[in-house]
Amino acid sequence: MSDTHDSEIERLRARVAELEQQVQRYETMEREFRASEERMHRLIQAVREMSTSVVPIYDEIIVLPLVGSIDSQRSAQIMEALLNGIQHYAAEIAIIDITGVSVVDTSVANHLIQTTRAASLLGAHCVLVGISAEVAQAMVHLGIDLSTVVTRSNLQAGIEYALERLGKQITTRTPATPSDFLV
Repeated sequence: MSDTHDSEIERLRARVAELEQQVQRYETMEREFRASEERMHRLIQAVREMSTSVVPIYDEIIVLPLVGSIDSQRSAQIMEALLNGIQHYAAEIAIIDITGVSVVDTSVANHLIQTTRAASLLGAHCVLVGISAEVAQAMVHLGIDLSTVVTRSNLQAGIEYALERLGKQITTRTPATPSDFLV
């Protein structure tokens, strides 16, 4: 009976050791999963930050090119990036280029309108460019009113508008020759 009891205890000890090893493996897998999840969140944040970068293109003119889909979290990032860009570059004109945005629904349009209103509170004038034919049709169908926002067909037209509004122009001049650089 003692041998049976001893063998049962040994079997239970072996099972406990096996279960402890499994727990350790699961804990290791959980730590690795959490670390992987954290890396993924950092990468997503980095992509979002890169996808809402403000580009200064001329004195007092900035461009915010948008690509991909826009949800409420990204809308907040867009507004923050644009307002920070306006302040940082002392911009009077902010061009929002939505050429790379394939879907504009009521929520996205409202966020864009709110962003232009917030920019005007900082003294900047916004121009919305790059509205595709499909997006324009969808916006009309949804009854979205952009009458308070200046729109232009593409980035070039938006830049031309901005320069004209600021009383500036880009001119062509004669290219420099090598003798112009000689002292």
